[in-house]
Amino acid sequence: MSSDVLEKRYRMLLRAYPADYRRERADELIDTLIGDEPTNRRWPSPREAVSLVRGGLRVYGGGTAARPTAVLFWQGIHLGALAVLALGVLIGLDDIVEAFQFGGLSDPLTVLRNQGIHEIVLIAALVALVAGRARTAAVLAVTAAVVPTVISQYLFLNGLPQWWAPVVATPLIVLGLRRPADVPPAPRANAVLVTAGILALHLIPAGGLRMVDAGPRIVAALMVVAGVAAFLWVATADQRLLIAVVPTLLLGTLYQLDNGGLTGEMLRRPDALPSLVVAVLMAVVAVVSTRQRQRTRA
Repeated sequence: MSSDVLEKRYRMLLRAYPADYRRERADELIDTLIGDEPTNRRWPSPREAVSLVRGGLRVYGGGTAARPTAVLFWQGIHLGALAVLALGVLIGLDDIVEAFQFGGLSDPLTVLRNQGIHEIVLIAALVALVAGRARTAAVLAVTAAVVPTVISQYLFLNGLPQWWAPVVATPLIVLGLRRPADVPPAPRANAVLVTAGILALHLIPAGGLRMVDAGPRIVAALMVVAGVAAFLWVATADQRLLIAVVPTLLLGTLYQLDNGGLTGEMLRRPDALPSLVVAVLMAVVAVVSTRQRQRTRA
């Protein structure tokens, strides 16, 4: 009876793997984990649980694919386009809410003209990309950069990150159209989870590091360390994240280059440029190391 309970809990952990992989390998993995000897265990060990979760992340990241480097690169580009559009949408919504809080209700048409049209088109581009309509998403991303700017130059003149989002995403989407036929697209549900994880990384309150009081600075530092550690724990298993996070950090750097003296933006943090450099280096290391492993395996 305890063996049945243990198997059920192992199978719950195996949900970290893609469905196709589970269908092919689940029984084999269960037999290896439980073994032939009778056991009174009712729970997997913490080490086994962590290993299974990381194993699932590696499979999603292309570690078991025939061409892991190609999966890493092409799916990483797709996830980067998704993440940068989603971050632009998030920043735009935050700014629109702030605009209405500080007088926008008295002139909603101005808010719509300055920010709302761009936000609507950007959301449409994101939805199209999530739905797998890459060509439509590319057209909408170009539209989000051009048409709202013709109507109002508010976002463009202020160099706001949400204006840069479709500019950064468009070449990634267009490049993704050239994905080789033998490289599968990123699973939709997994892509949404990866995007949510990258957004969570950007929501870490790094601005608290600039506060004068020691207490809030310590709390902010602990949250930054914990958040970055959690992200790296996942990203070292699913290395597509190391590629996907780069364009989102680029938004903060572009904003800083245009508006070095402004404050209060979600992405304006003292580590924007160094973090972008580190992210690019990690992405390069991920591609090189995956390529070396592929050659060794061959």
